[in-house]
Amino acid sequence: MRILKAYGIPPNLLQAIEPMYTNIMTRVITPDGETEQFDITAGVLQGDTLAPFLFIIVLDYAMRKAMSDGKEEELGFTITPRKTRRHKKEVLADLDFADDISLLSDAIVQAQELLLRVEHECNEVGLGLNGPKTKYLTYNIEEDHAPLHTRNGTILEEKKDFKYLGSWVDETLKDINVRKTLAWRALNDMDRTWRSKLSPGVKKRFFVATVESILLYVCEAWALSKAMEKSLDGTYTRMLRKALNVPWSSNTPNEQLYGDLPKLSDKIAARRLQLAGHCHRHPELPAQKLILWEPTYGQRGRGRPRTDFTEVLKRDTGATDTNELATLMEDRDVWRSHARSRRLST
Repeated sequence: MRILKAYGIPPNLLQAIEPMYTNIMTRVITPDGETEQFDITAGVLQGDTLAPFLFIIVLDYAMRKAMSDGKEEELGFTITPRKTRRHKKEVLADLDFADDISLLSDAIVQAQELLLRVEHECNEVGLGLNGPKTKYLTYNIEEDHAPLHTRNGTILEEKKDFKYLGSWVDETLKDINVRKTLAWRALNDMDRTWRSKLSPGVKKRFFVATVESILLYVCEAWALSKAMEKSLDGTYTRMLRKALNVPWSSNTPNEQLYGDLPKLSDKIAARRLQLAGHCHRHPELPAQKLILWEPTYGQRGRGRPRTDFTEVLKRDTGATDTNELATLMEDRDVWRSHARSRRLST
């Protein structure tokens, strides 16, 4: 309750919540019947609509404690180096979605200290860190570095890539291939629908609501090369032909096949522009620091650089640099017109 008081929860609401979490007992249903009642000494009530709200407050409190005393600036990932005494360096130390927490640091030593601080503060409020489920990625770090570990000595697994919030973190192409596979599976599972006598218009609506929505999951964050866009457009055309029972041998042109549907790459571009503009106009969001981020320190690795998000935004809008992109984003109407033009193009 002291944590809720610290967040300014009204006293009358605290009085209503406190009895719900005082002297709580429960039973467990087993094949042999119900167990004896026992006390619940930690956690929130399962299925309670208030539980997620209480959990987020407690977790936010623990994260703030872990980052207090200037530790966020010391241990976080540097976005902009310190320029002068007035212009301190800009950092990003954590990204949180419910209990899926991502910690970011410049070096392994800093990452280890940040991890232990977060684990300690979470333990102080009754939350635990699941060591076997915690993974980490490294970039530009020596291969023989000491592995990260939890307070009880559990060694964390280092991965080349892993799935976070439903998408792969490092490889856009891998994420696209996964979405294609899942979309084809959904398309084939609805084969009876596509072979039915439903009108083409109704089939298209089913197709967009089911197959397309699976294919385009988290597409707003994809930094697509021209080759990736061409591959996605080709896959979408083949799927649409199957859904509408239009074989290639019919010589039906794509313009007639699509009708009022835009190209998939244009739809992705429109969503990408909407996400970028929304994030840029909200400085309170962590993503706002990264939408137009271009590293100003360090050295680029050898080989051809990847297509990054900023370069794709320039290609979508015709902007020449990030300053022009920022100017366009700040004018909501102008930015919406760019997104609308991509969404409506065929």
